[in-house]
Amino acid sequence: MDVVSEVLDQIRNGTPIKAISILSEKGPDDVKKVVENLFSDPNCVSELDDQWRNLLLLIYFSHYSYLSEGKNDEDSISNSAVASLTAAKLCRRLNVADLEARFLISGGRAIYKMRMKDKAEKIFKEAEKILRELLKEKESVELKSMLARVLNELSVLYMDMDRKEEAEKYLIEALNLRKEIGDKEDIAESLYNAGTYYMRSKRLEIAESYYKECEEILWELCEDDKDNLPKLGMLLNNMGVLYRKMAKFEESEKYHREALEIFDRLSKDDDSWKKYVADTFGYIGTMYNDMMMFDEATKYYEMAKQMYGELERKMLK
Repeated sequence: MDVVSEVLDQIRNGTPIKAISILSEKGPDDVKKVVENLFSDPNCVSELDDQWRNLLLLIYFSHYSYLSEGKNDEDSISNSAVASLTAAKLCRRLNVADLEARFLISGGRAIYKMRMKDKAEKIFKEAEKILRELLKEKESVELKSMLARVLNELSVLYMDMDRKEEAEKYLIEALNLRKEIGDKEDIAESLYNAGTYYMRSKRLEIAESYYKECEEILWELCEDDKDNLPKLGMLLNNMGVLYRKMAKFEESEKYHREALEIFDRLSKDDDSWKKYVADTFGYIGTMYNDMMMFDEATKYYEMAKQMYGELERKMLK
């Protein structure tokens, strides 16, 4: 394997920093001279030829793309958009299509979080096009997984844009691909999104079937990894809302109480989960309101209001 391939594999693995030591050991002399200074002075690559300059800059921007991915503060989202989309452009220059699609998906997510929906759609569609072309040439689990990811992102975007037919089409294709691959966390994500889509579309029995399938998987995942508890808590609250809409109040209360237990437990270690406790109080209040148990509804609405107030005061401090 040549040194460029080794570097690209480190970037694919999400460890671009390790590529520095590879280049320090195996790169050409002019690259060895500058690579150690890449993160302190990115302009150090300016004297290199196009291929090596683009490769080193890809290491730089991919590192910051991975670093900011999944974070939701304003600076991280902005950094993710810039780093990911710049990395995608560098991948195109280097003719590395799978990585270009990978960074387009990250950049599209950040752009969507910035509420630039049309631009996010264009980015996701470009990633979809690249991945479909690559899969015509060679089938692989990694490429199918990335395609499922971008289809899932498009389905969520189209739900948000109220483009129902497109949302449903991408939801089902993403779910089928993920079931073919067999990654349970990804399957649960698509099932959750499908349940949410059908609940919003008022096709409640269909929503129930997707949510129940998702619930079964998430309980199983939580046995092995408690980091899945927040996802389970959010699902249980959605199921509580679904059963309230179906006027199945006993089931609705059961699911909201289970969600409350999860978020209350999480909030004991991290105050940020108290927001979800307050949300659950609100859901229970609305359930009692629909049951015309107005005193109980008022009690839970007041509990939610009090907790929101406490959180706001902490944030202001």
